Amino acid sequence: MTGKTMKQLRRVLYESGGQTALVRGSAPPRPPNTVTVAPGVAASLGATRRRAPLYVTAEVPSGRTVRRYDGADVRRAADCVAELAHERDPTTVWLCDRDQIASWWAEEVADRLERRLTEVAREADAPLVVWTNESGGAVADRYDVVLDP
Repeated sequence: MTGKTMKQLRRVLYESGGQTALVRGSAPPRPPNTVTVAPGVAASLGATRRRAPLYVTAEVPSGRTVRRYDGADVRRAADCVAELAHERDPTTVWLCDRDQIASWWAEEVADRLERRLTEVAREADAPLVVWTNESGGAVADRYDVVLDP
């Protein structure tokens, strides 16, 4: 994701008044004033299930808060996003690598997480931006804005 695309995303969200956006491409690292949920970079396969972390991050005055959750406990990660969004008043809430979350756990898990984050973003009066690398990953008609950089 280039700086130009980030500016385009901000402009399109602002001009349209949109509250949800789907961006096909990789999210830039360390976005300012954003609460972010992203899967870890690696997963391990256990005897009964795949184990992978979910990271919730937010900028704080002293730098950055990073909290790690077991991917099996998506609800706790979403609750953490709600808590941080309430504390930090972010300009956006991001769900990164949605396609990876759906692949590692299940499409239903990605849907549940996305629905909860949509609620959190609305409560924080901030748009939800969903990042995916797959062209067929998320259903585009769920979003106010869709960008294919």
